[in-house]
Amino acid sequence: MDFTAASADEGFRFTVQAEGQWRRIGRQLHHAPEAVAAAHVVDAFSEMAAACPIVTAKELQYRANARFGRRVDLPGDRLRINWATAQVYASPEDLHLAQDRIRLRARAQMDRELRQLQVVQALAYRDQLREDPTLILAQLLLDSPAAVTDQTIAMIPKIAARVGAYAPGAAWVQTAHLLDEWYGGLAPDAKQFVVDRLCTVAREFGGEKVAQRLKDAHRVGAHSSGPVEGTIHESSTGPPGNEPST
Repeated sequence: MDFTAASADEGFRFTVQAEGQWRRIGRQLHHAPEAVAAAHVVDAFSEMAAACPIVTAKELQYRANARFGRRVDLPGDRLRINWATAQVYASPEDLHLAQDRIRLRARAQMDRELRQLQVVQALAYRDQLREDPTLILAQLLLDSPAAVTDQTIAMIPKIAARVGAYAPGAAWVQTAHLLDEWYGGLAPDAKQFVVDRLCTVAREFGGEKVAQRLKDAHRVGAHSSGPVEGTIHESSTGPPGNEPST
């Protein structure tokens, strides 16, 4: 008998040529036992074919014949299928179209993965720029040193502000830039006083590690690492230049 079965690829069907042997077991209950045997083969093959791409006709044939090589009893119809075999085919046109689909799907998957990688790289680069916008200048110097001009360098703070504006905790990013600009113009003794005061505040709220990192970052001298009480007493006189008269 000849029939077709749908493959796992939408729109493509296997062509099948099957034969087999059956016999009755007990009193005849069905008027068309041959049709019962044929329907069993078709249904069993269609179930397997639905999970197979059209390009796997030979593999499907082996699986089907391994299954049909065993005797099967259909007790409801008093029928026994001794054996069956199947020859499975796919047309050259279907194979060509299916292979084109496979290539297109592979290309689309590659494009999706490439876009995802670009997004991941962009996110990583954005996060790095939030921490250090001068990476833009470093990259330009590496990739296109001739493109680095005074105008390019002047744009970096604007880029940093734009990146920081959309960063999580953007207010603190902008605050850090403002403090950095203000701090950079202070005299050395005033800078020392600011760092001492920040360390004191950090310790008052349980930030010993933060205070230590501040000291390390600004290379604060050993005299500022004393007890909290001493620091508070020192800071109570106000910043340098505002000492009370004696």
